[in-house]
Amino acid sequence: MKFSIVIPIYKEKKNLSKLISSLKKALVDYKNKYEIIFVDDDSNDGSDKIFKNIKSKKIRLLIRKEKPRDLSKSVVYGFNRSKNDNLIVMDGDLQHNPRDLRKLIAKFKKTNCDIVIGSRKLINYKEANLNPIRFVFSKLLNHLFNLLFRKEIKDPMSGFFLIKKKVFKSVEKKLILLGYKILIDIVLSSTKKLDIKEVFINFRIRDKGYSKMRLKILIQLVLFLIIKYFRYEKKL
Repeated sequence: MKFSIVIPIYKEKKNLSKLISSLKKALVDYKNKYEIIFVDDDSNDGSDKIFKNIKSKKIRLLIRKEKPRDLSKSVVYGFNRSKNDNLIVMDGDLQHNPRDLRKLIAKFKKTNCDIVIGSRKLINYKEANLNPIRFVFSKLLNHLFNLLFRKEIKDPMSGFFLIKKKVFKSVEKKLILLGYKILIDIVLSSTKKLDIKEVFINFRIRDKGYSKMRLKILIQLVLFLIIKYFRYEKKL
């Protein structure tokens, strides 16, 4: 069982060396059963220089130059250039702990489900390692998603998940590919009921750089949910 780990990045130069080192340590027992694909959304910040000294064939950098810049489009760009049958998505800002990859892979192997979500512990903002405003928005958006689409997913807004490539391929042409939440795009585009499992992850405070989450992104996400809602109801 092999995995392709796709990590979309944009202006993450300050975090890359630490992230790559942490990934290698977390995956040391998996040897040749994985590849890591970084997809840079044309940062132009010198991120590419970090990879020039990496000699491992298991780590690749792809630069997506198509406009507009978009995380979901970058993820799909990486998916379509992956070599393995199982795909993992995680952020490149160190808020997703590479050690949690083991939790996702273990759950996947045990259940053979379609998707494993790395869910944040959204109990309170301190435990979730989110600022109070972002914590409230995350809770509200998760609740809105489950209410609109009659789901029971603890953290559908997560950006850390494992999925079978065949599941992605079955919905690829139906994806909106707008914004930061590729997971809900995939889940709501499927015509069959997906077997989804969740494991709690240790979501971390950003170490360096700045968060991409802005009011514009939140508005875009609400618009995305509205579009998906009408498509979903029509599908039913």
